[in-house]
Amino acid sequence: MKPILVTCVYQANSDWVAGGKDNDEGLYVGSLKNLSKLGMPMHLYCWPHMVEFLDEMIKPFFKEYKIIGCDLFEWPRSYEILEYKNNFIWYEREDGNGNINEVIYAPRCELLCHWKLKWCQQARDNEWGCDKVFWMDAGVTEWCKIPLCYGGAEYVYPRELDEQYPDSHFYPENENNIFTPKFTEGLKRIMTDKKWFFVTQPQHNDRLAEFDWDEYGNKTSKILYDLLGWKLGITYPCELTPDKMKFNIQQCIDGEGTPQAGYPNWTVGTFFGGSFDELDDVIFPMYMKLFNAFTDDHEIAPFTEEPFYSIIAQLYDYNLLWFDNWNHGMKDQPVCHGESKKPFYTTILDVINY
Repeated sequence: MKPILVTCVYQANSDWVAGGKDNDEGLYVGSLKNLSKLGMPMHLYCWPHMVEFLDEMIKPFFKEYKIIGCDLFEWPRSYEILEYKNNFIWYEREDGNGNINEVIYAPRCELLCHWKLKWCQQARDNEWGCDKVFWMDAGVTEWCKIPLCYGGAEYVYPRELDEQYPDSHFYPENENNIFTPKFTEGLKRIMTDKKWFFVTQPQHNDRLAEFDWDEYGNKTSKILYDLLGWKLGITYPCELTPDKMKFNIQQCIDGEGTPQAGYPNWTVGTFFGGSFDELDDVIFPMYMKLFNAFTDDHEIAPFTEEPFYSIIAQLYDYNLLWFDNWNHGMKDQPVCHGESKKPFYTTILDVINY
């Protein structure tokens, strides 16, 4: 078994209709150096004009990789999505001088998010004989999620990398860094047992739930009932009654068994993976079916990928790992925003220890 890592790096700003995280491509160098220590071959997608730049940036530490240029606007219905998204993302803000201005804030680029599964499909045709596929977000190691002592690396430019994060910060010099080939070995064990896996949170997906508010005419319940026959709660928060769907994370490693609410648990798109056949035959067709159904309704703000992952994970029992908070919660480390029962970084350890 040999998995291929698939990821992407795009500059996409939060004040664009397309949306984004306001990071230049160069700011991902520290996180990508961590990902190189996993020891997997990689396909990395970016804007076509940035291929050469990213190649120069990562070739000092990645051994087997290919940088692939992709225009995000080639995604089906992309211009339609942005056209009606434009109705939802403007709001009024005071500028400090008593003036009210209309501003735009879109923290996620839906087009980028929707490409993830397609890019994973395309990785079947790879140069290294990889027979499984694994997605991980290129910025996953930012140190608000991953403690500094475990390899967390905040966004810095390539010229700052060696000073801010010398080799002693990364594996193998830093034996505590959790981005290591041990992760890939755990991943192989998971992929032996599971056709596909996702990571989830023990809370219902609010992006689905909010469109069951009265003002939206219970859109989510209607769409999912028409597609899947699911009876969901139509109030927020919903009451759990015998004739409604109940969602929990019992199937996750050390999962909690308490039902959450009448919507699927929030399945995240940070990392996931499995079989190319499962992706081609089951996951992607259902993803596009959901994508088209929700995109058809222009009264719903466009979704990113995660609500669709939540539905698919519930439908086919793919959720395996869970966490309850993105913040790392280690008081002696930088960027600690409070403690939690199971921070995100523990899902990395779950893979290593699987």
